[in-house]
Amino acid sequence: MKNTLARLSLSTQKINRQHIQFVFALLALALLVLGAGAPMDGGSITK
Repeated sequence: MKNTLARLSLSTQKINRQHIQFVFALLALALLVLGAGAPMDGGSITK
């Protein structure tokens, strides 16, 4: 258990600017995909 905890703390210390940019890019892409499937406002059907 101590070994796993030590590895986890070591890996969190290695987070750099590039990792953070990668996470934000993935988040932006996910939000873009979710937004593309969103319905339009005022989507009433006229006959």
